[in-house]
Amino acid sequence: MPGDEANRWTLLKVYHDALSAGHPGVVKTLRALVCNYWWPGVRSFVQNYVKGCPSCQAGKAMTHPNKPLLQPITPTQTARPFSTIAMDFIVKLLLSNGYDSILTITDHDCTKAVILLPCNEDMDALGVAKLYLKNVFPYVGIPMKVISDRDPRFTSRLFREVCELLKIKQNVSSAYHPQMDGQSEKTNQHVKTAL
Repeated sequence: MPGDEANRWTLLKVYHDALSAGHPGVVKTLRALVCNYWWPGVRSFVQNYVKGCPSCQAGKAMTHPNKPLLQPITPTQTARPFSTIAMDFIVKLLLSNGYDSILTITDHDCTKAVILLPCNEDMDALGVAKLYLKNVFPYVGIPMKVISDRDPRFTSRLFREVCELLKIKQNVSSAYHPQMDGQSEKTNQHVKTAL
């Protein structure tokens, strides 16, 4: 029975930290140690040692990752289809008919319908506005609210001015609240799966 705490620490370094031991965890370390040594409170000593081991904590699999709470944007009672839309890009696709990206426009409030528009990754804010004017506006009109991520095309001065002139409320998700833009991210997942 090791008498002082220094000897106990040395034993734990041999039975737990040594290369031949390989940081086996509480149960296996305790099992190997008590074959040869024992002292009152050996179990709690081993548990505290392993819980405080930086190598064990760094290599430990995270079984319950933090999930931020959703902060949904609630629809208005009088919402019409495509009055609130979520816009996002799917980029880095293989070239097809001269296009390498897809602009996704999702009806956020009513139908969850999706409009997919082929485009190019190097398109600017003016290109996005022209694409919307040509392919979406004739069918659904001007939205009341646009939800997007912090893509430079959506945060550009031109895009903000267009939204201001047309009285469109612009909601841009922040890096700290990406869950706000969940509808378009879900759309992108489904499109990528289909592709």
